[in-house]
Amino acid sequence: MSKALKIRKENVIAFSFLIPSLTGVALFYIIPFFMSLGYVTTNSSGNFIDIDNFVNLFSSEAFRLASWNTFRFMTIAIPLSIAIPLFIACLLFNLKGMGWLKTILMSPLVIPTAGIAFFFQSLFMSNGFVSRLLNVNTDWLQTDHAFAIAVGLYIWKNLGFNLVLALAARANIPHEYYEWASVEGMGKIRMFFKITVIYLMPGLFIMFVMSFINSFRIYRELYMLSGNYPHQSIYMLQHYMNNQFMWLNRQNLTTSAFVITFVIAVFMVGFFIIDKKSEFIE
Repeated sequence: MSKALKIRKENVIAFSFLIPSLTGVALFYIIPFFMSLGYVTTNSSGNFIDIDNFVNLFSSEAFRLASWNTFRFMTIAIPLSIAIPLFIACLLFNLKGMGWLKTILMSPLVIPTAGIAFFFQSLFMSNGFVSRLLNVNTDWLQTDHAFAIAVGLYIWKNLGFNLVLALAARANIPHEYYEWASVEGMGKIRMFFKITVIYLMPGLFIMFVMSFINSFRIYRELYMLSGNYPHQSIYMLQHYMNNQFMWLNRQNLTTSAFVITFVIAVFMVGFFIIDKKSEFIE
């Protein structure tokens, strides 16, 4: 058997293992999404209305609020969810006998969503731990502090996963680089930015992409904490879309889904273009 024929056979076998997953994704995600796009340019009577659904969507105060909250959440939560695990990984990497601490920090990975929501409710509800500690009767999830609580929940929940990625990326940096830099008289801070950060870029890129995707999944915890209509500071795009589904407003639902999918696709393509251009380290 020739080498080319052998490679082709291996590719066919590998693809056959992907067929069940690809079939499920196509049947339950891709095909329904494109089938629903007909609602984007039609009204509830099925008449063609050009771009009126987009005009109505962007005129909606609820959609603008949800978009702003989601954007604000991502710009604050994502950098912190990367910087904090990176800082912890650099501290823990050279420490011996700290396996127990790593286990504690990674524990949020195995806690169910309902358990996380219950834990934060027990902390911040009107008769929760924080209220009793401060001797007040305040439901913190219904105040302006709700946004900070949501950011903290997101960082805590994703800390373990990002910490694993950061530790793995840090382990791939040869120790000789730091020895050479030390001989050259380079300080610790300069080493961090000139060696650690630069060689962590591939790992940081994966952390950034996963954090970007996970930021859209914070809705599950927020829904369990505050329901369909939380405090306005944590009213996210997923809340808006879920409410449109509950009202069977197909036009707004599909139009917002199309806009969000387009924005995510643009961002993801941009991320990978930037990653390709930054591949200068061998």
